[in-house]
This record gives sequence, structure tokens and C-alpha cells, in this order.
Amino acid sequence: MTRAYHDTGSASAGTAGTIDAPRRELDLFDVIALAWSQKGFIALIFAVIFAGGVAASMTLLKPSYTAETRLLVLLDSNPTPTAAGVGDAFMLDQVMQSESELLSSDAVRRLALETLGADVVLGEAAGLNADGVALRELRAGFQLSREPNSSAINASFKSASAERSALILNTIVDAYLAYREQVLFETGFSGLEVRREQADTAVRVARGELESFLLANEIANFEAERGTAENLVGNLTERISQARGERDMTLAGATALRERLVQIPESIELYVENGVSGVLLDRRAERASLLSRYQPTAPAVQAVEREIAALESFIASGSAEGEGQRRTGANPVRQALESDLATREANAEAQASLAAALEQQARANRSLISRLRQLEPEYTRLAQNVAAAEEAAAAVAGLEATASARRSPSLGAADAVRLIDRATPPMEGQSMKKLGLIGAFVAAAGIALFLGLIRGYWVTYVRAVALPRPRPMAPASSVAAPPAPSQPVAANDPFDGLPVLAHVADRSL
Repeated sequence: MTRAYHDTGSASAGTAGTIDAPRRELDLFDVIALAWSQKGFIALIFAVIFAGGVAASMTLLKPSYTAETRLLVLLDSNPTPTAAGVGDAFMLDQVMQSESELLSSDAVRRLALETLGADVVLGEAAGLNADGVALRELRAGFQLSREPNSSAINASFKSASAERSALILNTIVDAYLAYREQVLFETGFSGLEVRREQADTAVRVARGELESFLLANEIANFEAERGTAENLVGNLTERISQARGERDMTLAGATALRERLVQIPESIELYVENGVSGVLLDRRAERASLLSRYQPTAPAVQAVEREIAALESFIASGSAEGEGQRRTGANPVRQALESDLATREANAEAQASLAAALEQQARANRSLISRLRQLEPEYTRLAQNVAAAEEAAAAVAGLEATASARRSPSLGAADAVRLIDRATPPMEGQSMKKLGLIGAFVAAAGIALFLGLIRGYWVTYVRAVALPRPRPMAPASSVAAPPAPSQPVAANDPFDGLPVLAHVADRSL
């Protein structure tokens, strides 16, 4: 198993050849001996490293779950729509390669990422650059395979969660089917449906923002209220001018009436009552009564006529003017003028009040117009957003209708790819713990053996040279006995303690 030092020459020659001379080469036996001499150290290092590897494997290595699904690509006599949108010169392998490239494209992965979101793909809250990390996760976990001469594509996705792997794989397949239809038939019907929904959502959002803006500013209809306010300001301005003109005209008439009232007395004589006219009227009545009974020549009638003639002569002479009972009263002309003056003053006050009220309304409407002008840029922006969103929605609706008309004849060809079975959460996962334990064992054994050999070489061959050697003791008698042949052993001999299996003669001399 190992070698022993054997010297057939003198002691001095043996000492110089075995102890003093440095060893320059190590063979397999020397390496085994060095490892055996450090077996405790090697075992300790191995135990420490292997324990750490076992702990790391048990805690860090999590099982992974692979969800699988299969898709069938149908081929018929007209392969143009079913052979990945290419001509009939493509054979089966080329068609399957085209479908595989389309299924594993970044466009499909991005559609799946938009559908799921980075948090679902990663299984945790996404941080910075979440989309990039999620795309790398989709690219790393997705795999495709196909059996030779088979029109079925096997797709799989590996993830740390069984449910998440099945969900992600099904989403990728759905995105592939939708994207394939969009690419092959160039109608973009499914994409237009999404765009139509997005356009409708944009219209609702724009209208909601506009309605919130109007509600916050207490405006029902911006354009109508602004037009109404501007028209009201014009009408109120005209009415204010009319009211002020009527007030000024009424005040001028009132001033003229006051000047006339100064010249008109407050009271006048109403009439003078003297009784002559009454007596004359009585005599005429008496004459008429007598004529009904007597002839005109009757003395009684003649007497009454003479009285009537005397009274008429008296009145005609003017002797009755100014005589009799007098009555005075308020001047009706002045009263009429005063009444007219009061009416004019009341009208002037009413027109002044009307003008003040109209001015207040005009100021309120001018303030409203000023506020609307300040809000007009924001309202214009929101209204333009609504108009643009509605226009875009109308355009997308037109494109969708056109795409639907173009898509109708090709609906049968769109079913060239059939989903054989959808992915379901796998029941069992794949664990790397066994490989981790084996790797930990191999790494711990290698590192421990390497460190043990280094330590053994240092102790045996490096540090031993620097240690002082003991001097030989003098003989007790004067006659030196011949030295007994002995076998020299080097200090810190790595072979010390090992069983001797064979003696090999030293042929170096």
C-alpha cells in the first residue's frame, strides 16, 4: 500500500539522502499518504461544506411545475390560409416551423403579458422594469416540441406554481390564436374588436372628464350658457339705455310741470249764486202753466209775462253780475298738473330702479362671460378630446365593419389550428433537490480533499524543513560501538502509522 525508506549504505549517506535532501516529486502513494494524514481535517471540512450545501438545497431549490398543451394544425388541398399564410409549396415541416415561430414570437408573449400583467407572470409584486423581467420569464419558461412527421405542436410552460403555469400557458395559446388570425388574414378583426372597445372606453373617459369639469363649475351647457349670457348682456344694455332715456324724459317733464305749478293758484271761485236766474225760471214755468188754462190775452198770463220781461231786462243790464253768494275751491287745473307731476316722478323712480336692476343683471352676466372665457381653454381641450375620441371610435367602427365583411368568407379557414387540450395545473412538480444534494456532496468532498492535501503538504514538506534537527549524543564509553544498522525516517513522515505492505530497495545509489 505504501513505501518504507530502506538504505543499504552508511548512516551518513542515508541521512543525507533521506532527511537533508528535499523531495522534489510526489507520486500517487505520497498523495494518498498526505490525504490519510489529514483525514480528520478533511472529514471536518467535508461535514461543514456538505451541511451548508444540504441546507441550501433544501431551502433554496424549489420544485417547478410544467403545464402542457397540444395544438393540431390541419392541412387540406388548399393550404394557402391554413399553411401559415404561405403558398402551397410549403411542406409539412415548413408549415409546422412557421406555426412554431409564430407561437414563440415576442408579439404573442407581449399580448399575453398585456392580458395577464407582470404581477401575475412573476407571482409577486413587480418592481422596476417589471415588463422586461416578465418577458424574460415568459421566454425562459416556454418551450415547444414536435414529433417527426406529426402535425401536432406540444407547448409547455415551467413555473414555480402549478396554477400559474397553466394560466400563463393558456393565455399564450389564446394570444397566439388571436394574433395568428390577425397576421394571416390581414383583417385584424380581433384586434379591431379590442381597438373598438378601447375607443369606446376612451370616449366614455373623455365624456366623463368633460361632465366632471362642467359639474365642478356648475355649468349645464357651456356653449348655450355663453351664447345666452352674451345675448342677455346685449339686451340688458339696450334696455338700460331705454330706461335711462325714459327716466331722463320723465324728469324733464316733471321739471316743466313744477315750473307751471308756480304760476297756477292753488284755489279758485267755483261759482256765484244770486237767485235772479231762478226767479226767471220760476216765472217761465208759471207762464207755461197758465197758458194751459187761459188764453194768452188773459190778465193773469199778461201779468206773468210782464214779470218775465222785467227780469230779463234786469239780467241783460248787468246789474246781477257779481251779486249773490260766492263759492271758492281747489284749482282743478293745478290738481291735474300735480297729479301728472306725481305720475312722472313715480315713473322716473321706476325707470331708475329698473335701470339699476338691469345694470346688476348685466354685471352678473358679464362676470359669467368673463368666467366662461377663463374656462374656455380647458373646456375646448376637453371638448376636442371628446370629438377626437368619437371620431376615432367612428373610424374604428368603420374598419371593424369592413374587416368583418372581409373576414366572413375566411371564417372556415381560420380554424386551421385546433386546440387538442387546454393546459391544466400539473399534479406533480420537478425538484432539483437530489441533484443539489449530489452536487453538494461532490463539491464538499473535492474542496475538503483539496484543502487537506494543501495542509498536509504544508505540514510535511514545508514546515518540516524550517524546524531545527536534534544533534546526535556522544557515546558513553571510549570505545565506540559500531552503529547498528537502522532505517532513517524523515521528520513528519506522511507514511508514519500506515501498514508496511512491501519493502522496495532504494536503487538511487
